[in-house]
Amino acid sequence: MSEQKHYIPIWFFVGTLLLFYGVLITGAGLYYLFAPMPNEVALAHLHAPIWWGALLMALGAFYTIHFRPGKQ
Repeated sequence: MSEQKHYIPIWFFVGTLLLFYGVLITGAGLYYLFAPMPNEVALAHLHAPIWWGALLMALGAFYTIHFRPGKQ
């Protein structure tokens, strides 16, 4: 009776959270790209939420794919 336990890596969950937050932040950045706020900050023309969200999505996709369960 040798049962093998299969653990799900914590990095898979970290990747899914990063991917989810990246989608939310990028969505908010795209919304504010087409509907600007009345009081913009000094560097609003750089669209930081879009870049930051894209970075989070890329990291989240990497961690989710690299550490997916069942990969051997």
